[in-house]
Amino acid sequence: MSADYKGQQDALFSQYMFNPFAINPGYAGSRDAVSGVLLHRNQWRNMDGAPSTSTIAIHSPIKGKNFSLGLNGFYETIGPSTNSGCFLTYAYRLKLSSGKLAFGLRGGWYTSNFDKSKLNYNDPADHFNSGEMVKAATPSFDFGVYYNTNHFFVGGSVSHLGELGGIFNDATQTKLELNQHYILSAGGAFELSNKLVYKPSINVKYVAGSPINIDINSSFLINKLIWLGASYRTSKSVALIMEMNVTDFARFGYSYDIIFNQLSTYNNGSHELFIGFDFGFKKKKSVSPRYL
Repeated sequence: MSADYKGQQDALFSQYMFNPFAINPGYAGSRDAVSGVLLHRNQWRNMDGAPSTSTIAIHSPIKGKNFSLGLNGFYETIGPSTNSGCFLTYAYRLKLSSGKLAFGLRGGWYTSNFDKSKLNYNDPADHFNSGEMVKAATPSFDFGVYYNTNHFFVGGSVSHLGELGGIFNDATQTKLELNQHYILSAGGAFELSNKLVYKPSINVKYVAGSPINIDINSSFLINKLIWLGASYRTSKSVALIMEMNVTDFARFGYSYDIIFNQLSTYNNGSHELFIGFDFGFKKKKSVSPRYL
């Protein structure tokens, strides 16, 4: 027997505007610092088998060079399956007369395990009820373009380019296939006063066979200390978002998603936490790229 196993769509993040590297390898090094992020998302809380995702990422420009390097990994559970991956990123940055343009390539290894013993069968004698662990893995590559000035950014990326299926289970000959994800994002940061910065952004995501998902966000930085904002997602949810600059190099963020579709009766929303660090950042008098 052989089977094609379609991996779930890439994890959905509500705080993409504070962690663009998660969705675009071209963002690597754009903070002019050694930047790291730890993030955990608990989606559809109290719903049995709901996705839970943890990620870690670090990226930095290379001093005296026009390129940046990055590393990120993730681990997630969703129902009977667990997925994980580890990826390296290379981004080449061009300094233009106005702003910077970067091209990033990310590559690594994506693995998925499917535990059939966690499935419920109406017929215990079903020949698929083997109780075995199905395993598969494949290399995967992402590409991204990112442009930013001190006040504006726009970027686009596509994930899982040229992925190759791998057969790792002799009994089932399972082939892991990943769908390509296309993401376009844009936004800006505008100083309304010495104590208030406004940051609007939009994120558009498309996966073949699924509706286009659009996030529209507005956030405000108050006293250069705390970001407060909200996002509307076309999949019928609203995210309430907070980020705090704990120190000059550390920040903490939290978001809570309120769902208005049919799933709302089965869960208590989604929670997302992240901690970010930036070392060696260059201070500037104008609106900082750090806001972007």
